[in-house]
Amino acid sequence: MSKFKIEPKPGSILGSLRSIGYNLKTALSDIIDNSIAAEAKRIEIVNNDFNENIDHLEWMAIIDDGLGMTIEDMIKALTLGGEGIERERNTEDLGRFGLGLKTASFSQCRKLTLISKKEMISSLVFDLDYVDKNGWEVYSLDCPELLIEKIISRVENKDIFDNKSWTVVYWENLDKIQIASTSSFYSELSKVRNHFELIYHKFKNIVDIRLNGTSVNYWDPYVTAISSQTKLFKYNSEGDTYSLKGHVLKHSSEFQNKNEYENQSKIGTFNQNQGFFIYRNNRLIYRGSWLGLFNKEHHYILARVEINLSNRLESDLAWGVNISKSSVSIPRFAEADIRAESNKIRVEANNTFRFHGGVKKHKIRKNSSESEIQPIWNFESKGVKTGVKNQYKINIKHPLFDGFLKRLASDKSTQNEFKQILKYIENYLPVDNIFARKANNEVEQPLEDDHDIYEKFKGIMEIYKISMNVNTAFNTLINIEPFNTLSFDKERLIELGVDKDKL
Repeated sequence: MSKFKIEPKPGSILGSLRSIGYNLKTALSDIIDNSIAAEAKRIEIVNNDFNENIDHLEWMAIIDDGLGMTIEDMIKALTLGGEGIERERNTEDLGRFGLGLKTASFSQCRKLTLISKKEMISSLVFDLDYVDKNGWEVYSLDCPELLIEKIISRVENKDIFDNKSWTVVYWENLDKIQIASTSSFYSELSKVRNHFELIYHKFKNIVDIRLNGTSVNYWDPYVTAISSQTKLFKYNSEGDTYSLKGHVLKHSSEFQNKNEYENQSKIGTFNQNQGFFIYRNNRLIYRGSWLGLFNKEHHYILARVEINLSNRLESDLAWGVNISKSSVSIPRFAEADIRAESNKIRVEANNTFRFHGGVKKHKIRKNSSESEIQPIWNFESKGVKTGVKNQYKINIKHPLFDGFLKRLASDKSTQNEFKQILKYIENYLPVDNIFARKANNEVEQPLEDDHDIYEKFKGIMEIYKISMNVNTAFNTLINIEPFNTLSFDKERLIELGVDKDKL
């Protein structure tokens, strides 16, 4: 038997690893993951000062106050594959493949330097050009203090280097970061900050992240939502679980101004944020689609389904977590449960989107009760020769239409003419045009505040009071769109002449 070595050439394999698919924000995220796993409480990202007669990006550094590394730890960290994919991780670890530090760094630069303090200061340099000539070899700095001094001049918390432990990840020869100007680079950093605000939002009050001194202000994508109870689902015989929680955002009518409503999708559009938000150890790794279970449809834009995964090997393999932690897939064994739970959330989101909640509990009643809200429009399915036709139909049972038709009962000709007008509006509703313009944020439903809707309510109440008593008129109107969104305090009930005790 003959044996032959097939050792890969460093230049070839490292060149391939540089093309895994990172961008600046996902590359920096992988470095931040390592800092969080090292129990860092403060992380700073800085770069060279463009005002010092340098108009290009010379270096970037990520500094944390975590546990630090010994020289042995650093050698393991710079070894491709680390300790292997199959090693069971610490429950707080955000890594898996042992490639993150290297692939993330080399996706942006050609020279990576680690400097860390744990008992003593150690350093190692992984230089692609050096490795290409000398083989799989890294080297230490003769005087790491010089590099530290350069970084100290840029960090906000200079005392970080007085701590018992810290780590610096230093990037040089940043050939993958193309910047047309300093302003374009800072614009890119702003996108990175927005990315951090979302993917690390569950680390609020745990980790302080800053980019060139500017704090990351974490954004909770569910802060205004109505949320369901968290449900746990087992995925193996050992009792390991993933959790699922549904969130339905509030309708625009529940906000006093447009900005408050739009802050529900501060990062990305409502349509981009529709669907699953998948976390691994509290770090968001995927958002913004239904992962093949459903199609994105505009009337579900208020639906968000949160899924939390562990960092166990079985979980990572089942959910297809990739190296850059930016892609997942729903395993077959979880599809049925996730589809069933998601359908419940989608129904609630659809009801909220279409008629401000669908079923509303009126707190003004003595005995709290729920009533079906009568929308202005219904979405109906009708069987035709070619299959099923879906269309929007005006709800003829809506009390405003129904009441008007009843008042025309003695004039059949006018009544039929009115029905024909409604039919004409239905048939020529420009659905495709509305959808296209809404998707591009070119059109929106006018936002009316509580006062404007209440004034209309009073006017229609006067009409209804002609044929029915005040309380009956009130009970009818509060269950129809758009009056189902109104709130009624004692003063309003008195003004309307409503007997609260009889509600």
